[in-house]
Order: sequence, then C-alpha cells, then structure tokens
Amino acid sequence: MSGGAAPPDRPLGLEAFRGVDPPAGPESLAVDLQGLTVRLDGLPADLAAAMRAAYGPYLGNEDSPLLRIEVLRDEREYFIEPRFHQEWEVYRVLTEHDGRVFRLMSYRFAAWYDVALGRGQLLLSCGDLDPAPRAMENFLRSAFAWLAMDRGGFLLHGASIVRDGRAHVFYGPSGAGKSTLSAMSRQGRVISDDLTPMLRTGAGLEVFGSPFRGTYRVGEPVVGRFPIAAFYRLRKDTGTFVRPGNAACFADLLGNLPWVVDQLPRQPELADRAHAAVQGVPFFYLHFEKDADFWPAIDRGPV
Repeated sequence: MSGGAAPPDRPLGLEAFRGVDPPAGPESLAVDLQGLTVRLDGLPADLAAAMRAAYGPYLGNEDSPLLRIEVLRDEREYFIEPRFHQEWEVYRVLTEHDGRVFRLMSYRFAAWYDVALGRGQLLLSCGDLDPAPRAMENFLRSAFAWLAMDRGGFLLHGASIVRDGRAHVFYGPSGAGKSTLSAMSRQGRVISDDLTPMLRTGAGLEVFGSPFRGTYRVGEPVVGRFPIAAFYRLRKDTGTFVRPGNAACFADLLGNLPWVVDQLPRQPELADRAHAAVQGVPFFYLHFEKDADFWPAIDRGPV
C-alpha cells in the first residue's frame, strides 16, 4: 500500500485469502486461557520465540484448540499505512462481523475467523513499524473476546484483582482509573489493569488469568480461575466509598466489551448474552481518591 493511497475503511473480504499458499513460517503454538485455546500454525521462527517468551504460562495443548488460525505470508508492507512514526494516531483496527465470521485488519495483518467453525486465516505483512508480536497480541485479544462471548462470557476492558480467592473487577471508560487503582492496591494479586476475560461455569461467572496484563508488571502473571465477588464502576472522587449499582452500570459494562461493542447495534442479542453472563453478580460504584486505600471501603459495603 503506497503512502499516497486513501486509507481503507473496511477489512479485507474473504476473497483476498483464497489461493494464498505460503505459510509465514514453520512454527506452531497454542495459547490457552483455561480451556479457551487458539492455535497459530505457520508462524515465523522469531515471532514464535517472542510469543513463547511472552505467553509462557499460558501455552497449552496444540492438539485440541477451539480456534485454529493459519498464518500466511503477505508481501505487502502494511494493510493500513501507519502514521504513528510521523504523528500521533490511535492504533487502528478495522472490523466487521456478519453474525458468524469476524474480519479484522490492522497495520501488519488482515484476518478472519469463524468461532463456530473453529478456524480462520491471518495474512502477515512484512513492514517493521508495527512489531509483529504487538500485531499478533491485538489479533489474539479479538479472538479470545469472541471465543468467550460464544461460550457464555466476555472479555472486559477492566482491571481485576484477586483477593481472598475471589476476583474484584473494576471498569469504566479510558481515564476512569483502572491502572491507577491497580497500582494503588495494597492487597491481593492484580490479574490485569486493562483486559479481563471471564466465563460463566457451573460455579457462576469466573475471571481467569491471562497474558493481557496492560501496563501492570508487578509480580508473576496470575494463572487460574476465580469466582467474581463484584463489579465496580469506577468514579474518581475526593473521597473513597462504595455506592449501590444500578442499570447504568450494566450499560457501561456493555460499552467496555472490546471487539464486541461495535457490533451491538446490528446484533443486539450479544447484549442479552452478556446480561445472562452477569446474572447473580452484584454491581457497585466505587468512588475513590488517588493514593487512598480503597479496600476498607469495599469491606464496609455501600453507603
């Protein structure tokens, strides 16, 4: 794609993947999040090595993935011409979903997958301005978001902290304080300050550890499943206290489902799935001030 061409406004269609034969490389690996498993076949050796280093605790069985992705080489430098080396821009990913097949495209990759079919393809381009490990992580985030939604859960743009064996989940729009709150926590183990996957099981809705830790890098990555104690919609304030939640809390949660929220106007049944997933889990507002210990307010409960 040349620098003078108009930027695309849609991801590549399925026809662009037909007849593309060469794999991007000889390696395979599977990323497993408590039974949600994505296998990538055809990875370049250096990319596979970087991903094994990054996802070590979450590498799983390659023989029975829920989603198998064929990684193919593309000779283009970029599918979307990057501008962040010249000026600031929001990281761009174009998406479309027809109710079954999800297609997405960013700087270094174009991809499609069908979680019901359990397969998909990814074209990997050769430009170096967007590092391949970052591109692949963005792809994996989308794949796990749709796998979780398909199986009774979701991927939430929210922070999560495990305390006394249960997960407390904190969410809100960008700037609400997820990273601040995670850094402030004086108790528990932070799973992530950015993305939290969860599934509904026989035990209820459970959070599970993942490599998508955001900016939080203290301690070892958290592995395992944890029942959810509560959801907390964050509000910065001059005091720290908890208020009862209301219907707006769930509406705000829907607005924090990456990869899925853009599809809600055309597929409102996705909101019903999310609503079914959160049944029985309490919602609160957590008002907090920076540098205050918020756990006593949570222990006291709503005021």
